[in-house]
This record gives sequence, structure tokens and C-alpha cells, in this order.
Amino acid sequence: MKELHKSLIDASRDFITLVSREFIYDFANESYCRVMGIANNAVVGRNLEDIWGSEMFNSTIRPSLESCFTGTDVHVIHFLKLGNECRHVQSSYYPFRQDGEVTHAMVFSHDVSEVRHLESRLMDYEFKDPTTGLLNRKSFDIVLDKEMERAKRGPQEGIRAVLLINLRDFSQINARYGYGIGDILLESTAQRIKEALRASDYVFRYEGKELAVILTTIKRAPDIAVVAEIIRDRATFPYNHHGAVINIGCNIGISIFPDDTMDKEDLVRFAASAMDEAKDRNEPYIIFNRELHRSSLRKAKLRSEMRHALVDRQFEAYYQPIVGVDGRVAGAEALIRWKHPTLGFVPPDEFIPLAEEAGYTIMIGRWMLFRVCRFIKRWSRQLAGRHVSVNLSAKEFGGASLVEFVHTVIQAENIDPSSLKLEITETESMIDIEDAIKKIQRLRELGIEVYVDDFGSGYSSLAYLKRLPASVVKIDRVFVESLVDDEEDQAFVAGMMRMISGKKMRVLVEGVSSAEQQRILMDLGADFMQGFWFGRPMPEAEFVRLLDPAIRLPLLASS
Repeated sequence: MKELHKSLIDASRDFITLVSREFIYDFANESYCRVMGIANNAVVGRNLEDIWGSEMFNSTIRPSLESCFTGTDVHVIHFLKLGNECRHVQSSYYPFRQDGEVTHAMVFSHDVSEVRHLESRLMDYEFKDPTTGLLNRKSFDIVLDKEMERAKRGPQEGIRAVLLINLRDFSQINARYGYGIGDILLESTAQRIKEALRASDYVFRYEGKELAVILTTIKRAPDIAVVAEIIRDRATFPYNHHGAVINIGCNIGISIFPDDTMDKEDLVRFAASAMDEAKDRNEPYIIFNRELHRSSLRKAKLRSEMRHALVDRQFEAYYQPIVGVDGRVAGAEALIRWKHPTLGFVPPDEFIPLAEEAGYTIMIGRWMLFRVCRFIKRWSRQLAGRHVSVNLSAKEFGGASLVEFVHTVIQAENIDPSSLKLEITETESMIDIEDAIKKIQRLRELGIEVYVDDFGSGYSSLAYLKRLPASVVKIDRVFVESLVDDEEDQAFVAGMMRMISGKKMRVLVEGVSSAEQQRILMDLGADFMQGFWFGRPMPEAEFVRLLDPAIRLPLLASS
């Protein structure tokens, strides 16, 4: 039976030893001898200090044995040299008693190096971002807590600023080159930024395409701005991918401790507000200030309430008159307005970009189309021979279901398709010229004409315009502003008009604000005009009064 017990113990993969109170090995199984590289007969009877060496024995093993000899079970993980390698060893020490006295320690050990390595890797996954190798959002929270505590001890210690960095254009890069290239560029950009900072500063993958930096060594606000410039330069350095130059943009928001706040949540929130403002203004960086915070809070309020605004009927359609050369109202451009219950009218140039950011443009655009088609149906008699145009956002025009949706609405409202016009900007039409041509042709087959808006303000060429089967081209207001005093502008506008008319398209000029501008444009051959001279955007009831066939706009009559 004793031989059987010994065989079982020797067969165990655990390292099993029996150690006396004098630190002498009285037993060691084969697994232990094998990993130590020592024969069994060279272990038993020897002092542990002889085998492990004085330093390792006294600092690591002896304290555990002495605790065990007091009658206590001991469980530890030692970092020991086993043979030629240093390994993590998990050991359990159990008192062995004879006649009630602890005479030996039974030690059961096994190598847990692979487990520890796996735990280390899992720890990396918990606190590091696998794509960039940077610390992650969880680490950011931990480090921020630590550095804020350090800063409270004295002005020369701890955190000085939080920077949030939005890396732009990654959606387009991923779409064009693939996510693999996108990840490589993200990693490269992150490392460039990290290399630009001091060792005592921190860089994190905050979320998605956003990085975060905690500065601890820079104390003066102007110097923090210099660091932001350096980060911008590193982040926006062009990349060459098989001959293609890839550019990445960035916007940085900065909050300063303790100048802006001593509260952790506010410090991050203020940096995020500054980053959002930098994105909106397309600035490389913005340092937080209180006025900025008020603006940010207003934007956040508008974003959060925009969806409810549709349900609560806060949006309204306003109509700006379009006149023909005879002075009669030829139609109108429908423009959305937001009448907020507490803020009053919110300017379109404020809420429309927010709608684009929040992904509400298609929802709002479809509401607007329904509203205008119902307006056309309600006033069909007065609108006979006239039209109402509706603007399409890039997302609406680029959507695969655009034509089908428009067809569904005009059928549901049972309106004359020719009374509805759709406006797209020249920039939108250039995103995918072939798709634009097909959609415009399909809309024309339904009886709906398409206007090209803001002509001259985008980047289209005359060749592209020639290919677009549009009916009307709207010349941007920027060309009208100096029309009266600048003969070169007159010649330029005249040239555009001749070119547009030569393509069998009609001309609508926006931004007319005086009788003199009106006279010049009529002489140059404009088909339609629009602007404050004829009327600002107005509510439905006010516009309908202008549809009387006998009415000429008062401003036209006085010219």
C-alpha cells in the first residue's frame, strides 16, 4: 500500500514535498525533482537554503514555512526559478502533525505561469485598446481619479488638462480602403500623438474615433495650446497608401484643471463641449470657456428635443415667394422653421446642422414633403400654374428609396406632380453623378422637375451640369451682392445665364434685395427671382394672399 501511495504521488503533476522544521527535505516527488533538474536522492536530506540559495529562501520560501509551522494553512504564489526558468508557482503549505505537534510542512505546488500569462493578457484587454495599444476608456477613468487626487496635494503635481480628440474622415477611409487600413491608420495616428507627448502624460483610446489625453507636466494655459497644435500636426500628417495620399483631420477640445472645474465629470464634459464646438466650427482646437458651455448646453437641448418637435408639431413650413418677369408669384420655396415652446424661433442654420449630426434629416425631410404636398392639395385652385419647391438633403437624395417615396406621397395626396419641384445642391449631385442622373430622369418621368440649387458655390463643372437633366438652375446669392456696383460681377452672371439657357434650362436668381438688382437681372434675362425684395419666408396664410392673379408684389410695383 505504501508503494501504491508513492506511485500515485510521483504520478501527480503537482510538486509535492515534505519539509521538516529544520528546513530539511524529507520527501520530494518525481515532478518536483524533474522540474528542479535534480535527482531525488540529491534532494531528500538537503537543506532548502542549499537548493534555493540564501536570498530566494529567506525572502520568499522561509516566511511561508514559518507561518505553516505555527499551525496555519498558507496559500501563496511565488515567482521562483525552476531549473533554468523563472516561473509563477502557486503553493499550499499544510501543517503535518505527529502527537499533536507540527513537525513538518506538506507543500503542494504547481506551475501557474501560463494562467498568469493569460490573466495578464486578459488584464491588457480590460485596460488596453487592442487596435491602438493605448490605454482604454476604463483606464482613463482610473488615471483621471489618481491624477486629480495628486493635483489636490499641490499645484506642481497631478493633472493640468484633459484633451478630447475627434479624428475625422475615418468613415470615408473605412468605406474606401477597408476597415483594416482604417485600423492601421488609427494605430499609427495614436502612436504619433503618444510620441509627441512627455512620458508622464497619458494617451487613451476614448471611444470609436476619439482619443483622450491627460496632461500632467504642462502648467501654463498657453503651453497647453502649443501641445494641442503639436497633436494636430501629428494627427493630420498625410499618409501614403500605395500611392494614394490619405488625409485625416482632427478637432480637439480642452478643459483645464482647476481653472474650469475641480469636478471630474465636469472636466470631461467641458472638454467634450469644446471638442463639439471645434467640430462645428472646423477649428483645430478650442479651449473651454463659460460662453462656450452655454452654447453647448443649448445645442444639447435642441438635439434632445428635436425628435419630440416633430410629434409636438413645433416645426412649420414657411414659404418664400418666387416671382416671374411679369411680377406675378410663380411659386414658392418651402422652408422649414422650428418654433420652440420656450426658445422661440430657432434659426435654421442652427438646428439643421444639429439634425444632420443626430441623423434626423431624412425624418424631417419626409415630414416636410408630406406637409408641402398637403399644402398644394389644399390650395390647388389658387396654385394652378404655379409650383412649390422642397429642398432635399444629401442623405435624402442619396437614399435608394427616394423616388418611390416621392411617388407614394403625390399619389396619397392626389396632387398634380408638376406643382411639386425638388431642389438639390450642385455639390449633392456631384457625389455620384451617374446615380443623380438616373434619379432625376425617374422623377421627370413622374412629372416632377428638379432644380439645381446654389449654382456656382460648389465644385461642379459645366460638363457635369450639361449631363444633369435638371429644369431650373438657381444662381447663388453670393453673385448678386455686388451686382449693382461691379461690372465684372454683371458680366460673370450674364455669362452663367447664357450658359444655363444654352442648356435649355431656366434661370432662378436668389438673394435679390433691391429694385436695382431686380432691374439688372431682368435685363440680363433671368426667368425667375427670389429674395427679401419680394418677400421673406412667411407662414402659409400670409403667402396664400399673394396668389390672387391680380396681385403684383408691392416691391415690384414700386420699382
